[in-house]
Amino acid sequence: MKTILKIILLPISLWTACTSNKTTGFTPGTYVNHAESTYSVADDTLKISADYQITRRTTYHRTNGQPKHLTKHFTGVWDENKQVLTLTQTGTVLLFRPAEKTLLLGNSIYRKIN
Repeated sequence: MKTILKIILLPISLWTACTSNKTTGFTPGTYVNHAESTYSVADDTLKISADYQITRRTTYHRTNGQPKHLTKHFTGVWDENKQVLTLTQTGTVLLFRPAEKTLLLGNSIYRKIN
């Protein structure tokens, strides 16, 4: 009986380990988002390093104004159980979707470009 249990649990644990490696291996890189409304246009770039240092560069301009550039730096903490990255300064959660090569930040979808 113990042998059968081991045979059943081994593939499940291997599958779980492979799944988490896919997400953490996918995490580092550059992600982009473009948003438009009636009054403004914004372009966002997130650069995430392997040690979860995050740089967010935002360029936006109102339809009748000059472009503005913002740069912010964050540190993230990887939650192995939930498979999400949480920004320590704000508590914001980044959800990665490796199959679609995207990440979710609130309601915004960022595409991975490298």
